[in-house]
Amino acid sequence: MKKILLIIILALAATITYAQQETLMRNAKIKGAFGGPIWEMGLNDKIQTSYGGGGGLVINNFFVGGYGLATLDLEDLIINGDPQVIKLAHGGFWLGATYKPYKLLHLYGTTRIGWGALDIKESTSSISELDRVFVLTPEVGAELNITTWMHLTGTLGYRYLSGTNPDNSYSGSDFSGAIASISLRFGWFGWRR
Repeated sequence: MKKILLIIILALAATITYAQQETLMRNAKIKGAFGGPIWEMGLNDKIQTSYGGGGGLVINNFFVGGYGLATLDLEDLIINGDPQVIKLAHGGFWLGATYKPYKLLHLYGTTRIGWGALDIKESTSSISELDRVFVLTPEVGAELNITTWMHLTGTLGYRYLSGTNPDNSYSGSDFSGAIASISLRFGWFGWRR
């Protein structure tokens, strides 16, 4: 009886040892990597144009990476009759996907999730208000495969900003709104039909 029990235990141990473990990312394969510049333009008066860059790893039809953006033009915001100089910088995670990426022109969508600082200073004063902010920017658009190593994207999206000081006369909604974005992605994308 002991021998049969020992054989059963050894057979179960061998089965467990040789069994393949199922995982969420089992079939995910890194197909390439990219980096490049990003330009983001506000589609209303309160949102400035930003520039920066980002990069990531291409995993199947998805990518995961990071980004950083800062204001390009410092348009004034009028608060209580006084012009304010605005500086916004943020960075964080950049997630995206493409649909049928082997096609010349195909669907492209991303979400940038970041943290940064909003600096507002009266133009007549050296005093500055610095708020730590959270920025979420979902986008959808199209990507054009210019070459196998260079892709051009154009998107429309929405910048959501929160974390401004509630004691100030401005809020996150003053800096949230529709945006248009253009980016170039340089790298190896590994797409094959």
